Amino acid sequence: MAASYWLARLPLLLSPDSFPAESVIRINASILAFSVALALLCGILFGLVPALRLSRNDPARALPGRQAGVAAAPARHRWSVLIAAQVALTLLLMATAGTAIRGFLRLTQMPLGYDPANVMQLGISLHVQNPAEWSRLQSREARAAYIEQIRQKIASVPRVSTVAVGIGATPPDADVQSSFIIDGTGDGEQPQARAVLVDQRYFAALRIPVLQGRIWNADENTRGDFIAVVNRAFATRYFSSSNALGRQLRIPGLTPHNRYQAHSAQSTAWRQIIGVVGDARNNGVDQPVIPAIYIPYTALIPAYAQYLVRTEGDPLTCLHSIRAAIASVASDQQISSRASAFNGTFTLSEAIERDAQYSRQRLFSTLFGVFSAMALALALVGIFSVVAYSVAQRTTEFGVRLALGAPRAHVLWIAARIALVSAAAGIVIGLAFDSFLGAVLAHWMQSVFAAGSLFVAAALLAVSALIACLLPARQAVVVPPAEALRCE
Repeated sequence: MAASYWLARLPLLLSPDSFPAESVIRINASILAFSVALALLCGILFGLVPALRLSRNDPARALPGRQAGVAAAPARHRWSVLIAAQVALTLLLMATAGTAIRGFLRLTQMPLGYDPANVMQLGISLHVQNPAEWSRLQSREARAAYIEQIRQKIASVPRVSTVAVGIGATPPDADVQSSFIIDGTGDGEQPQARAVLVDQRYFAALRIPVLQGRIWNADENTRGDFIAVVNRAFATRYFSSSNALGRQLRIPGLTPHNRYQAHSAQSTAWRQIIGVVGDARNNGVDQPVIPAIYIPYTALIPAYAQYLVRTEGDPLTCLHSIRAAIASVASDQQISSRASAFNGTFTLSEAIERDAQYSRQRLFSTLFGVFSAMALALALVGIFSVVAYSVAQRTTEFGVRLALGAPRAHVLWIAARIALVSAAAGIVIGLAFDSFLGAVLAHWMQSVFAAGSLFVAAALLAVSALIACLLPARQAVVVPPAEALRCE
């Protein structure tokens, strides 16, 4: 009970991003009381059953030397049923844990389309709270120059290899979808795509490959108009039968939505597609890539910006030097807190770990893995105890068989057969249940049913039962038959 209070906080510690910030997990007193009462009741009942059975028997049979020479068949059958049931239920839990772990491993091995290693996001706000400084950054040109000045200072920090600018462009998520119009389709049809505001270094910083065409240059980035780059998902969906290069599109919604945004006069004008890049995850780590349009961030600059910094080694070790570089441009310019999920400071590996599906799968795999390991350990101990006790009850029977001339190997085989038949029956029943529930588990956890873990668990359970049989049986066959006959 004392451990349960700490274990109740374990899900929040393991996967804080799977729950809302205000979530609190507490012990339910009524459920805890019910569980304790049920455990006590089971202990009392299972303790009283043997005593009640003995109280109904002939007292004379309980005296030494009056016990039955061979264990009754109904008793052996009861032990066999208990062994088979324990094996089957353990395999069912192991199947659930294996499926959860397989789903999490599938997420970790999924291609992202970009390289998150050694990349950090830094978020800044453009002096909105300082009227004097904010007045200098009202125009789009002034903001672009200020952001570029800071970018150059960050790039000069030792061990920093690439610095890119993005506006809500940090994977595995990206900014909201926007409607767009392709030349020759008319204004009536406006499909949706991610409109990603970045600079020309964004693709090199994340190592997103250029498949066709080119990326815009520094002068085009400063101007911000008339050009665009799309990802492969966009080119495949909307230009499946033709080359996307040279086609034109425009984004009507690329206009200021509040007084803190600054845009170019031609931000909604037609843009020519000059390049096609590879698909990078932009809708979570487990969802298909959404068609995306990359345009220079100078087309629409809000009151904040993010820098994607690639370093040689752990980027967080460069954070102090980067802060100093930013302070050399503006001493009062602050880097957003790490607590901020959108405009904060974090590595892209942390961004993946904060993904909702990633966090959920990691939580499922951890919890089911721990519980299934505990269940497997309990099952191994329980099977060993039940089998060892049931075989020890047949010591007198083994003595009779040895006295009648049965070979010791034959007696050992009889003992081993008890475990093998019971464990085999439990394995067959467990696998049957697992195959029936496999499709449900795979759909719920969005993973392939993990049958491999079942065979390992089944082998462990069978070996445990076999050892539990052979140890008391071996002890029985080395005892002289006359002494085995007197065994109580």
